[in-house]
Amino acid sequence: MASDATPLEQAFERLNTSIKNQQHKKALKACDEILAIAPGDADALRCKVVAHMQLSEFQQALSVLSKPPLSTQQLSFEKAYCQYRLGQIEEALAVTGKALADAELDPAAAPPLLQLQAQLQYRKGATKDCIHTYDRLFQQHKADSLELKTNVLAAYVAAGLAAELPDLMAALKVKPRDSFEVAFNRSCGLVEAGQLGAAEGELRMALKLGRETLFEEDLAEEEVDDELGPLSCQLAYVLGRLGRTGEATEVYDKLIRGAGTCSDEATRAVAHNNAVADAPHRLEPGPQNRKFITSATKRLEALVERPGSGGKAATAAALAALAAGDESAGGTVGALAGLIARHTPAGSLPKFAEGLESRLGAAQKMRLLLNLGLLYLAGGKADAARELLGVLAAAPGGAAEPDVAMLSAAVSLSLGKTVDADRALEAFAASCGSGAPGAPPASAAVAPTLMRAQAALEAGAADKGLALLAALGGADPAVGFSGAVVATRVALHEQLNDPAGAEALLDAAVAHWRGRGAEAGAAAAQAWCLGAAVGLKLRLGKLEEAKQAFKQLQASGLASTATGAATLARLARSCALADPASAPALVASLAPPPSAAALSGLDLDALEEGAVRTGGAGAAARARGPDLAAGELAAAARAAVGGKRGGDAMDTEKQPKAKKSRKKRKPLLPAAYNPELPGGGLPPPDPERWLPKWERSDYKKKRDRRRKEKDAVKGSQGAGKVDESLDRTNAPAPSAAAAKAQPAKPTLPPRKKGGKK
Repeated sequence: MASDATPLEQAFERLNTSIKNQQHKKALKACDEILAIAPGDADALRCKVVAHMQLSEFQQALSVLSKPPLSTQQLSFEKAYCQYRLGQIEEALAVTGKALADAELDPAAAPPLLQLQAQLQYRKGATKDCIHTYDRLFQQHKADSLELKTNVLAAYVAAGLAAELPDLMAALKVKPRDSFEVAFNRSCGLVEAGQLGAAEGELRMALKLGRETLFEEDLAEEEVDDELGPLSCQLAYVLGRLGRTGEATEVYDKLIRGAGTCSDEATRAVAHNNAVADAPHRLEPGPQNRKFITSATKRLEALVERPGSGGKAATAAALAALAAGDESAGGTVGALAGLIARHTPAGSLPKFAEGLESRLGAAQKMRLLLNLGLLYLAGGKADAARELLGVLAAAPGGAAEPDVAMLSAAVSLSLGKTVDADRALEAFAASCGSGAPGAPPASAAVAPTLMRAQAALEAGAADKGLALLAALGGADPAVGFSGAVVATRVALHEQLNDPAGAEALLDAAVAHWRGRGAEAGAAAAQAWCLGAAVGLKLRLGKLEEAKQAFKQLQASGLASTATGAATLARLARSCALADPASAPALVASLAPPPSAAALSGLDLDALEEGAVRTGGAGAAARARGPDLAAGELAAAARAAVGGKRGGDAMDTEKQPKAKKSRKKRKPLLPAAYNPELPGGGLPPPDPERWLPKWERSDYKKKRDRRRKEKDAVKGSQGAGKVDESLDRTNAPAPSAAAAKAQPAKPTLPPRKKGGKK
C-alpha cells in the first residue's frame, strides 16, 4: 500500500534515519532535499550546520550560519566553535563574550559557552582568565565532570602554577589513577617543577592506564598507540631532558617515521621540533652535519603553510611526503622565508598547516619558527634567517621575546657584524624591567647579557666580559652568584691581576647564599663558594685567612660534604708545608689512625710489597671501607710499635741489601757498521719500506702456479685438440701371420731361489 506521507515528510524521515546512523553525508543530501521543497526551513538549516561540523567542514558551516534565518537566531556556540576550529581565536572570543553578556541567554546554554570560552582563552595564552572562567563554571553552574577537572589542571600548569597542583587535585578530589589524562597533566606539572624522574614515572603509569582503558573500548593496537601519541611524545621529551637521548630518539622516530606514525599533526610537529632540539651536536657547522641540518630544516618548513596560490595544496603535499618518510620534497631550503616575509601581514604570525593552525598556541608557533630560524643559520642561510626574523619581531610579543633578540644577534655575528650584535642585545637588556607597556620583565635580560659576555670574551675583551657578568647580580642574583658565573668571574679577576676583586666577589657570594639557607641548593652553593675562597687565599699565600674561611665552612655544618673534604685536604697540605704545628688540629675531626694493638700483628714486609691481607673475611673487610696504601700502613705500624719488626730491635745490618742493577747489554750493530762514517757507512734505508709490498715500485707479481698452458684442454670432456695417432679406427688391419703370433713376454728379473722352510 502506498504511503500517505508527503515528500517533505519523507525527506525528514530520511534525515532522521541518517542522523541516527551517523551518516552525515546522507544527512546533508536530505537537508538539501528539504530545502528544495521548503526553502528557509530553520530545522533543516540547523541540521545542515551540525552535519558540516561533524564532517570538519567548518567554513561551509559558517556560511550557512551567516544566512537568514539562522543569522538572527542564538547559535553563538556553533558559530564560535567553527571560528575556533578555523583558528579565528579573537573572533570566537568576541562571539562567546557577547552571548554570555546577553541577559536573555538561556541558562542551559551558558555552561557550554563558558567551557568553550575557557578553551579559547587557553589557546590564546590567557591562562589566568581561563582559570577564572573554570572557577565560574564550578561555582555558578556546579559543573563536576572529570573532563573539566582535567582541563583545570592543564590550565594551572600552563599558568606556571604547577606548585599548586597537589592542593588543587585534593580540592577537586581527583587522583592520577582516575584517568590517563589526569595522570598526564600531573606529569606535566612535575616537568614544570623540574622533577623529571617523578614525571617519567607518572608518564609511564599514564601510558599503562591509557592502554588498559582504550583496550576496554575495543580499540585496535594501532589505534591505541595513535591515541596515546601525545603521552609518548611527552615521555620522549622527559627522557631527552634526563640525558637519555637514545631512548628519546627511538620514541620520536616511531611517532614521525615508523609504521605507526601518529595521525595527530600537533604531536608530530612537536616531535619533529624536539628531535632536532635533542641533538645540538648535530647543528654544529661542518660537512658531517650538513645532511642532518637540511633534513631538519625541511621537516620544520613542512609545518608552515606556503603563502600564495596553491599554498595549502603544497603544504598538504609536503606534510604527506614527510609522514611517508620522503624528506627530499619541499623545494629549495630557505625559499619559504622569503614567501613568509612578503605575504604575512604585519603584526601576525604566518599560518601553519591546516591541522596545526587551531591546535598550536601562539607560544608554540613562536618556538617552532625560532627553531626554524636557528636551522637556517646553522645551514648557512643567514639571509633566510634575517627575513624570518623580521616577521617574528613584528608579531605580537615578538619584541619582548629574548630569543628573537638573541637570534638577531647571532645572525649579525655570523656576518661579522660584532658591533651591531652587541648594540641589539644592549638595547633589549635596557628595555627589560622598564615598566613600559609590553616591556619584558627584568629576568629576561639574563640570557642576552650572557650572550654579550660570551661575544666579548671571544673577542678578547676580558674586562668588558667581567663587567657584563657582574651586571647579572642585579638582574637575577640567583644567576649572578651561581657557581658557573662566580667561577668565571674569579678566573677573569685573576687574569686581570685583581685578586682583591676575586676575594670580594667570593665573600659577597658566601653572604648571598647564607641568607638563602632555606632554599634548595643554597647549602651546596655556599659550601662551593667557601671552598673556592679557601683555594684562592691559599694561592695568594694567605694561610691564616684560608683557615678562617674553613672555620666558616665548619661552622655552617658543610665540612662533611665532598666539597668540604676536598677543601680540608688542600688546606692540610698547605699547613703541613708552611705551619706543621697547626696541621694536626685541622685533621683532628677525621677518623683516628689504627691503634698499636691493631697494627702489631701485621706482616710489614708483605704490606710494603703491596700484598695487604686482613684476618677477617673479604666481604667484612670491604664493608669496613678502603684499606690504607701499603707503604702508609707499614709506616704507621712501625711508628706504633716503636720502630720494631716482630718485637726485635731494627738492625740495619739485617736489612736486606738492595739488588744490584744489571749491566746494560751493548747494542747489536751490523757487521759493516762504521761509527766514523755518516749513517754508519750503511746504505740509506728504502724510502718505500713503510708501504705494503704490493704498493712498492720494485714489486713483481708472482706467477700463479695453478696457471695452465695456453693449449690446455678446456671445456667438457672430448672437446679441444686430440692426438689422432691414438685413434685405432684408422689403423690398417694386421696380417694373418701377425694375428697368429703370440705376443712377446716381458723380460722379468730372475726370481730368488728358496721358499718357505
